[in-house]
Amino acid sequence: MGAMPFPAGKFGRLRRFRVPAEVLAVLTLIVLGMIGVRSGFDEYGYPEPVAVAVWLAGPLSLLLRRGAPFAVLIVALIFPKAAELIDPALQNGNVTGTLTAFVAVGSAGYYARWPFLALVLALLMTWIPMLVAHLEMLPPIGDFVYHGTLMVLAWLVGHSVKIGALRAQLSQQRAAASMAEERVRIARELHDVVAHSISVMTLHAGGARRLLRSDQRAEHDALEVVEQTGRQAQEEMQRVLQLLRTPLDEPPVDVPRLTDAAELLRPACAAGLTARLHVIGEPRALEPGVDLSCYRILQEALTNVLKHAKATRVDATIHYEPRAMRLEITDDGSAASGKPCGTGHGLIGMRERAALYGGTLEAGPLPERGFRITATIPTAGPAR
Repeated sequence: MGAMPFPAGKFGRLRRFRVPAEVLAVLTLIVLGMIGVRSGFDEYGYPEPVAVAVWLAGPLSLLLRRGAPFAVLIVALIFPKAAELIDPALQNGNVTGTLTAFVAVGSAGYYARWPFLALVLALLMTWIPMLVAHLEMLPPIGDFVYHGTLMVLAWLVGHSVKIGALRAQLSQQRAAASMAEERVRIARELHDVVAHSISVMTLHAGGARRLLRSDQRAEHDALEVVEQTGRQAQEEMQRVLQLLRTPLDEPPVDVPRLTDAAELLRPACAAGLTARLHVIGEPRALEPGVDLSCYRILQEALTNVLKHAKATRVDATIHYEPRAMRLEITDDGSAASGKPCGTGHGLIGMRERAALYGGTLEAGPLPERGFRITATIPTAGPAR
């Protein structure tokens, strides 16, 4: 009966106070019960010590509800009833008994490995003592409904919190897996860019070495070292690529460029959208990695519009700024809460690509209708 982890998020910071808070809550339950029991001293006198010990086992067992939810469920529901049979004076502590049962059933709905079995067990342990206490005649149906409803409500609270925690955990795992997958994809693509640059560098070093005079031995040796280092780097890059690729990867294709952006609007036009591309500023050659990242961000944003936005129009704007590239994609879609990217898996990849070169990506709904994605990537100027 493994315990569920405490829900992640802002509540995770409260873990350090969890144990003291639980002890304080249990002590509060006990004090409330003792106050109720004390009100019956005039009628019943002081309760039997054995009965008090049995009664205390109920609220104290709550401290173990994570590791043994079924055992705590049984103790919390049965022991207070047994204590009342031993000494009727403890009947005045019913408030504590009810709260203890509620917490125990809710905890079983959250922590138990078989939560539905815990619910059935809670109902049986609630109804059977009522039947035993009224052997001569059936207890009022209202008592059955009231106590049964209380148990079901407690179980629903605990089980609902558990489902919410599992969904949050699953969402985090999916986001992490998506981020890792996108980073591998980016690494594969950038491999081609870096490998090409290293290849060009090696070829230039070899060409320059062959142009040297025979008496330029120092320069010849230096360029030979550069050439050999470049070839070794190419071999290492090839090994890295083999590690990153999977058997299902398609064979490498030509690396796309931002100058091919008009091709990205064709699927949108074919789907019946009014798609327009705007280029602001003087187009220039970009560093290969920046060029590829801009292209992929634009591609992903347009793909998300087609998949999620339910739009009739999309505008893509490429800003060639003096020391940065800015991409802006807007649509008139009606996606609820401005989430055309399916809660962010598409945005994760775009943010990763922008951040790789020190850029940023902003995404959000427009004031009236539609969605805007803006990516800004700094550049050092034209690629040489």
